[in-house]
Amino acid sequence: MTPSADGLTTKDGVRAARVLGHLALYYRPGTEEAARTLLTDLGCELIDNGPRPGEDGFASAVLDMATADHHDGVIYVAQMGDAQWALEQQVDALMATDEGRALAERVAEWPESAPHAGIVYDSLDELEAALVRLDEHTAPGGPLEGHVRVVRFRARPGLDPDVDARMAASPVFSDDDRPAFGDHIVQCFVHTDLFGSLTSARVIELDFAFPPFYERVPTFGR
Repeated sequence: MTPSADGLTTKDGVRAARVLGHLALYYRPGTEEAARTLLTDLGCELIDNGPRPGEDGFASAVLDMATADHHDGVIYVAQMGDAQWALEQQVDALMATDEGRALAERVAEWPESAPHAGIVYDSLDELEAALVRLDEHTAPGGPLEGHVRVVRFRARPGLDPDVDARMAASPVFSDDDRPAFGDHIVQCFVHTDLFGSLTSARVIELDFAFPPFYERVPTFGR
């Protein structure tokens, strides 16, 4: 996918009729710096462009500044309002019940089963660098400690020797990681409480797809 003259992504020179424009995230009160750190770790560049830049807590997180048209491929981030915060605290109480804990355990085991947002990287090196930053910042004493947990799914083994070799050489994946839900793809899931439960980005998926992934419509059954 490459940008066209008017900024919309294209494939093989054909202008895309529709693109996924943006995601709007609202962080919990008091977690602005942690939210900004998380998005920066994922590789976003933040621009303070709200009504009162640098004061109102609003920012545009641009996924790829080199090709940005500032309209699609953007995550808008701001502090949630009082009404949402009041409801979030009620959801927190529900998540502390047996039913809530059961749901949390299921999402931890099967993150694809929960609403989530996804970011695709154009190189595995980039995704690995994001994971290294997250490992550093989620460590004890780090700015994301207690707010972020990362679950990694490595590319399925035995499908492509080149993919297997790249996985074996990876500094951030191990043989203990479970296989991904699709063929020829790496999937990592960032579980976070920074954006609350009333948003699809309580789970953020980070993907890299090896070239064979794009050769057919993917199937996700194991």
